[in-house]
Amino acid sequence: MTLTLSNLSKTYPGRHGGSVQAVRNLNLTMEKGEIVALLGSSGCGKTSTLRMIAGFESVSEGGITLAGRRIETLTPDRRRVAMAFEGYALYPPLTIEENIGFGLATRGLDRAEAARRVREMAEMLEIGPILKGRPAGLSGGQQQRASLARALARDADLHLLDEPMGQLEPQLRSVLRGRVKAALKSRGLTAVLVTHDQTEANAMADRIAVMEAGVLQQYGPPSELRDRPANLLVATFLGEPPMNALAATVDPAGLHLDDVAEDVLALPGVPMPRAGAKIVLGVRPHRLQLGAGALRGQVISNQWLGDQAHVVLALGPRILVAVAHRRVAVRVGETIPFGFAPDHAHLFDADSGRALAHGMVAA
Repeated sequence: MTLTLSNLSKTYPGRHGGSVQAVRNLNLTMEKGEIVALLGSSGCGKTSTLRMIAGFESVSEGGITLAGRRIETLTPDRRRVAMAFEGYALYPPLTIEENIGFGLATRGLDRAEAARRVREMAEMLEIGPILKGRPAGLSGGQQQRASLARALARDADLHLLDEPMGQLEPQLRSVLRGRVKAALKSRGLTAVLVTHDQTEANAMADRIAVMEAGVLQQYGPPSELRDRPANLLVATFLGEPPMNALAATVDPAGLHLDDVAEDVLALPGVPMPRAGAKIVLGVRPHRLQLGAGALRGQVISNQWLGDQAHVVLALGPRILVAVAHRRVAVRVGETIPFGFAPDHAHLFDADSGRALAHGMVAA
């Protein structure tokens, strides 16, 4: 393993006494050449985890092993880690060219090779015209790309990328995600990416670690997190729009949707808990089929977004979103049938949120 986090925890002093645990007993391993994304909302612990790996935050408990070395007690300069900072951290007196090449010169790389890498990174990140400029005269997006170029130019056991494209406009971000991933893969580099953007995580990462309240919720390939979420939090965090979630009670013949005056919804082949159990039924928006099915909902809105339609339905007091890759001829206020195939149903325990079944397979 290239990186192993063992029971890693981080505790900060509270503002009014006591303490705040930002990361709780995190266990995670990644292989050489992998790109792993730490994904979660603000305050979930992902940046604290990254800063502990880099050495900018002390470890409260646990250990960090990188390329076979225990590093949690080493100073940042001895860890063989390169980092692109969310706050850029460029040297104001130096030109962008000198900033990108700074880590190369201090590590004894010959001048010609250092210059080649600077040019290569600048071309990839489209900052060639500003190499002679200084940080103070650049936009936030330009500074962010310079910080990313400086990190990627270095040889290191691990590259840490902290929200590396958050300041870029969407079209450029889309282009650079592919270029940066290709550059990492072509050089066999190992990287940890911190982001709150699930599109960025899905596009770049081999595996994603979803965090919430300092706790690792699930760690796996993007397809696994989408199709087999470990719990309701992961299921509703991933996806745009997120998974529809409906409270339900298990009936001997299927499911009764709570607060919805419908017959029991039969889901043949889906493994069910005991009758009377309280669960949450999850269905992804693009799995809802409009115009046919066992359910009926009132159309609240019908939006065409240029490449897909988002139809919002009221099912009793519940609101669902359906996504179709064509225009849907339904009017606001109209009541329409809809449904979904049983193998697209996800069942979660109502109390713990733990996944119980994904389609025909128990979780």
